[in-house]
Order: sequence, then structure tokens, then C-alpha cells
Amino acid sequence: MAKALQDWDRYDPAAQLEAQKEFFRSGTPRSVAFRLNLLRRLREEIERRENDLLEALSRDLGKPGVEAYVSEIFFTRLEIKLFEKKLRKWAKPKRVGTPFFYWPARSEIRYEPYGCALIVAPWNYPVQLSLAPLLSAVAAGNTVILKPSEHAPASAAILEEIIGAVFQPEHVAVVTGGVEVAEKLLELPFDVWFYTGSEKIGRLYAKAAAEHLAPAILELGGKCPCVVDTEIDMERTVERIVATKFFNAGQVCLAPDFVLIPDSLHDEFIERAVAEMKSSYGVEAGTDLARIVNASHYDRLCELLPESAIQVGGNDPEDRFFAPTVIPDVEWDDPVMEEEIFGPILPVVRYRDLDEALDILARRPSPLALYAFSKNRETLAGISASVRSGSVCFNDVLKQATNLSLPFGGVGQSGSGRYRGEFGFRAFTYERALTRRWFCKDPFFVKPPYGEELERLRKLLK
Repeated sequence: MAKALQDWDRYDPAAQLEAQKEFFRSGTPRSVAFRLNLLRRLREEIERRENDLLEALSRDLGKPGVEAYVSEIFFTRLEIKLFEKKLRKWAKPKRVGTPFFYWPARSEIRYEPYGCALIVAPWNYPVQLSLAPLLSAVAAGNTVILKPSEHAPASAAILEEIIGAVFQPEHVAVVTGGVEVAEKLLELPFDVWFYTGSEKIGRLYAKAAAEHLAPAILELGGKCPCVVDTEIDMERTVERIVATKFFNAGQVCLAPDFVLIPDSLHDEFIERAVAEMKSSYGVEAGTDLARIVNASHYDRLCELLPESAIQVGGNDPEDRFFAPTVIPDVEWDDPVMEEEIFGPILPVVRYRDLDEALDILARRPSPLALYAFSKNRETLAGISASVRSGSVCFNDVLKQATNLSLPFGGVGQSGSGRYRGEFGFRAFTYERALTRRWFCKDPFFVKPPYGEELERLRKLLK
């Protein structure tokens, strides 16, 4: 049995990792029944602490209750229930064929856990993006050290309590802290690394994983484009883009970062978007828009605003309320187009020729998601084929990322690796090949001296 962590090393990542390695070697977390029992208990603890989680999310990010519940609590519970229903099937060894010259034999693929996983979560969805990879790692049979974001301290504190109520620390432990803790974690020999956040920091985790020849799953982001064709339902298009762009105040890695629209539809789109923003959020700082996470991010967003920006309502730096904003007539080289916005600002770029616009998009870093609106299937197919991305959604936004039957992840600068549901189970396991033979006469067996064996084998193996 693994040695339990002592009080004095509760926040020592190196001591936690060593205790978890010992626990993993004990074989306890490899039992599917053991994993399922803990997943059930985790779901029940989330349900019990639901109001505490909602309060923490409100304190950290000012999240409206509806947004917090749907994206952070309901979606997490839904994924746990999927694991409860499907894990035994996913974990079952897969029988595969064996070449006839090895008969009698049996071959199969077994899905084995890597060992000790590090999960580093971001602040924008501090509950869901901590627990989603964690439950995948646990379901796969790993131990886990989770580092929630220090920028969402109330959520991190509740997560630590929830996980502490369900798991032994040598199985799953929470490490809190800032840069100094992250630097310690980067030095440790984890067996699998999982990071969600910016490309810049993601490179550090990829490099650290490479130092230990360990796999790294990186969920990053990028400027997700929203390409609008001439053949659309304008009302539905605007409604869906606005609703998803300003969800969580635009602090979503999958949010439509900018809209690319035909020159002929630009003015109508702006007019309808402003009307939709007023209808949804009013003209004053309301309660249905989340707050910006901290003053630093707030100031960064302010610096991106040109004089042409149209805001619905006024900003309130004291409350970190940043009014929903749309920017018309944006050029490709404007400051707002240089990096991922990660806030409630929607730039709108005109185009005259779709092929030319797609060529520009294709030369930019590959985003986490590509969105395209059109009634023409050929146009949608052409947009998808022209621009590489981690995922694609036609005539809506975010739906591909909230379907647990689909993999979630980026490509190139938007990340690597996939998770969610079965894809999460696969991400935290490796495929171990196994062949079993029996002690019986083997007509294809050869050993020196070979003599005439070559001619005999040529006849047998035709």
C-alpha cells in the first residue's frame, strides 16, 4: 500500500509525486471498479457542493448563474455520467488478428495508464477545465497532481475541498500557488502532461515533457475565425455569433475571435449585431455578462480599442466590467488582429473575394476552431478544406466542442492531443500490444543452422 502523504509535505509537489508513484506501483488505481466508484463519488460531491461552486465562480469571474451552471457544472456532470456508463467497454482489451504463421496464438491491444499525470488548468473555466482532464486521467487509471489557476482562487479552494473529500492525496492531489509552484512542477518527472492555456506557456510544458520523453497534451487557443458567406440567414447568424462571442465575456478559447464577412453584408451585420447586444445586455453594466478576470487583462483589452469601436453600455474598471464591443471595418494588420483577444471584443473584417480571404486565413496560425455560415454546402466544404483547424462548426458556434462524442483539441499552434469522453480515456492511456502463444509444435519455427530452411519457408509462406 502506498505511503500516505504527511501534513508537512502536503504542498510539496516533489513529495506528492513520489507518493503517487508508489501508489500507482501498488496497482490500486488500475482496477476499473475502483475508478468507477471514485468517479461516482466525485459526481455526487460536485452535486452536493453545487451552490458553493456557483458562488466561487461568481467571485472569481462574475459569471452569471446560468453560464456557470451550464458550462462548468452540468457539462462536467454529463461527462462523468458518460464515463460511468461506458468506461468498462472502453477499458476492455481489443482482440486483433494474428498472422497465420504464428498460430496458435491470440493477440490483443490493452489500454494501459501512463502513471502519474500533471494537469495544469486555466482561469476562464476553472472548474470544468480542471475536472474534465482529471476525470479522464482517473478513468484511465492514472494518479494526478492538479494545479488550478491562481487567478481564480475561490474556485481553486472549492476544488481542493471537493477533491480532498473524494480522493486520497497519493491518488489525486491539488497543488495551489503561482509561478513559483509552476516552476517546481516543470522540473518533475511526470509520466503524462496536460496543459490548458496560452501558446507561450504551453511551449514551456511541451519542453518539460520532452525532457522526460513523456507525452504532452496541449490545449491552447488562437484566433478562431468566423467566416460568413452571402447565402445566409442573417438573423440567425448574428444571434448565434453574438450569444457565443460574449459568453463568459469572450474569455473562451473557442469563441469566434473575429468575423470575416462580404463587403455587401458588413453594414447590415454591424447594425444587427449592435441591436442584438443591446437586446441581450442592455445599455448599462448588467448582471448577465461575466467580468474580466483581473486588472491586467482589463487594461490589455482597453489598449485594443480603436476610436471606431462600438460599445453597448459603459466600462467599469472598478468592477472589471468590459462592455460588449464590436469593431467595424477592421484591417488584417490592425492591433486587435495580432493576437487572441480573449475578451468581449468582436472585430469585423470585410472581404470582396472569398478565395482571397481564405488564402489569407490559411497563411495564419491554425486556430482551435473554424466557424462558417452558409446555406451552400459546397461553400462550407470549400472553407473547411482551405483552413486548417482543430475543429469545425457550420452555421453555429461552439456546438462541436460541447458534443462529448467528438474529440476536443487543436492543431499546430492551437495545441496537440485530444480529449473529452472516450477521447480523454485514450489520451491518458497508451496502446500496449500483447500476444500469447501455446506450447505446441510450430511448423514455422526456425533456428540455426539454417541449412535448407530458406527453401522450405519460401514454399510455406507463398
